[in-house]
Amino acid sequence: MELKQPNKKEVIIRTQNPVHEGDVKWIIDNACKFSRRDACKFSNFSLDTKCQPEFQVVAKFNERYPDVHVINVNIGIQRIDSGDKSVYVTADAQLLNTDGDVYCRKEHRFNCHSGGAPFYIFSEMFSDSTSPLTPPGFPGLKTGISSDDIDEFFHLRVKNLITAHGDVGRIFILPKDKLVVQVHIKTYGCCILTTKTEVPDVPETPKSHTDQLLTDFKHAYEHEELTDIDLVVGDKTIRAHKFVLRTRSPVFKQMFEHNLSETTEGTIQIDDVDYTVLQALISYLYSASVLKLPYDDLCDLYEAADKYQVSSLQKECAEILKRFLSIDTACRTLVLADMHNDSFLRQEAVDYIWRNFAKVKATEDWELTIRSHQRAVSDVLKKVCNFRPESKS
Repeated sequence: MELKQPNKKEVIIRTQNPVHEGDVKWIIDNACKFSRRDACKFSNFSLDTKCQPEFQVVAKFNERYPDVHVINVNIGIQRIDSGDKSVYVTADAQLLNTDGDVYCRKEHRFNCHSGGAPFYIFSEMFSDSTSPLTPPGFPGLKTGISSDDIDEFFHLRVKNLITAHGDVGRIFILPKDKLVVQVHIKTYGCCILTTKTEVPDVPETPKSHTDQLLTDFKHAYEHEELTDIDLVVGDKTIRAHKFVLRTRSPVFKQMFEHNLSETTEGTIQIDDVDYTVLQALISYLYSASVLKLPYDDLCDLYEAADKYQVSSLQKECAEILKRFLSIDTACRTLVLADMHNDSFLRQEAVDYIWRNFAKVKATEDWELTIRSHQRAVSDVLKKVCNFRPESKS
């Protein structure tokens, strides 16, 4: 970039924003034989010794059908250095076996902060044997190939590397029980070189038009540029733009279309959401990213997303709540999902409680849940009653 100042003594400032990239290959042995929820991490790596950002690849394993070694594998990238600068990352990732058969490939672009949770790219099912599973293409039985992905997975179906079992329509088969993770990763903005110190320059980060649009909207919100509506929570105020609120939330849209006296006066009193949660909700409407919140506030944000009909935020909150599942949070998460008819989060909570039933049933929350939310625990009890210990390998 060049900046020229039109005066007698011309000043030229040049800055450079290097792009660093590299490849990571990780072979996970015995991927389908993890007998419990577990996680493992690839050794730390940095793309350039001159740059601070340091990453690791994370694999999280969850049993799905233990008797036939079907396991859910989640692959993610996590930044682990202590730097305070956000970097822009692109990751071209593949999952394959040692024979070179590529199961799936995805490219993701995201802003990466230090100390954050892993950014998960893949969530797929794997097994090390086809014998107890449904072979693809078998007449009359459900297969792992749908009309939407026949072309993409045709070569895997021919090689019998995709199968199905129970309610899972696509399971990849690892012939040698070795999962290969390959990631080509690039970072932008991790270091900026300039010919002059303390130059008021913005890093030239390559972004798509969508990313730039979100950045501009977020900037307008954070700097309160031309705001025309005040959201009042107690003695605190959040200034926003009617256009953004009504475009992103059907509930706000309805408020403005009915010309409520509060909206015409430029103020809306919010009594059903706490200030911190409302801040996170409005921030998401502008930026499409979820602020980092503690578990209790995240539950409230999940409810607020449903209340204001921001379905994309509710789904992202559900994904984060899934990672919060523990002995202490499982019951509340189950009730929360049941009250909001969230089949995805409900099933995750049911599976977690089933796998840890002895510990969860000893908690006070479980007793309260049984007394007050009998429908919410019905799936758990059915799964516990139908479980046959002799069938578990």
